[in-house]
Amino acid sequence: MGLSDIIDFMKLKGKQKSNTLGNKAKYDMMEDTTDVFKGYIYYKNFLFEKLTKIFKYENLPPTIPQEALEDYVLNFGFAGVVKNEKFGMVAVPCTKYGVGLYPRYEPLAQYCTPLMQGRDLVVGRDIVVVKNNTYQLSCIPLVERYARQLADADSSITIALENARINVVPSFDDEESAESYKAYMIANRLGQVDTVADASFIQKGNFVDYQKNGQSTLPLALVETRNEILRSFLLEIGITVASGKKERMVVDEVNVNSQLLMFNLHDMLDCRKKAMDDINAIFGTDISVDLAEEYKFITSLVDYTTNEKVALENRGDKDVKTQD
Repeated sequence: MGLSDIIDFMKLKGKQKSNTLGNKAKYDMMEDTTDVFKGYIYYKNFLFEKLTKIFKYENLPPTIPQEALEDYVLNFGFAGVVKNEKFGMVAVPCTKYGVGLYPRYEPLAQYCTPLMQGRDLVVGRDIVVVKNNTYQLSCIPLVERYARQLADADSSITIALENARINVVPSFDDEESAESYKAYMIANRLGQVDTVADASFIQKGNFVDYQKNGQSTLPLALVETRNEILRSFLLEIGITVASGKKERMVVDEVNVNSQLLMFNLHDMLDCRKKAMDDINAIFGTDISVDLAEEYKFITSLVDYTTNEKVALENRGDKDVKTQD
């Protein structure tokens, strides 16, 4: 929302008008973090970029950049790798068709890009399908869902932080006093200490104590909420992060979290490894894929948690502590 939507500059006078116009120029230069749509676009790109860095490929041909392959696989749920006569081995978005013995096992595929195309390709002979996961599901719905939640949280955080600077909220019967207070609030949004140039301002306003409603602690609660949303996104794809949960977790909780952690990430990794094995067998390459170094701690962490749980159970302990 622009400041022109909030305040009528024509009703301001003298220095107050010039100061407010100057503040408007400053405000318009900054990123509007209350804009949920802008926040959604930001987080959609942010989350998707994180997904593209989970896996690390070795010995990919120079004609297949890793980011291009992962872009297709994550976006569409699967992609094809073919050997094109002109460009060599390439990754392509493809469509599968034909009647297979089971769903999602169509025998044929085709692709079409601005520079190349191919059709009636036999899957497993002419083209290798790289799956994102067993059910060949795109990650875009997941990214978009969490991007919206994070954008909402960011917007609420900014609004709460601005509102935390004020102790009271007035209401006025006359428009001139209302506009004067709005000008004061514009300066407040920029973190400036300002005064209201209206001698009868106090008498005219009906002031409500804003902070009595627990608003002073709201920004911190919203930041924690945003962090939990981001943590939930990472857990859905199989990446564990430190939890804000301070109490002890029972054994069953550790077990369930570990299973979810391993299932999602390892399913994605197994699908990629299977595809690389097929590519190597068909096209004579030596491509491999594994978790990127930044994410390899996940396996050891889950193994450690599982072993610790078993040891505690053997001793008769009923719960284990989380890592803070």
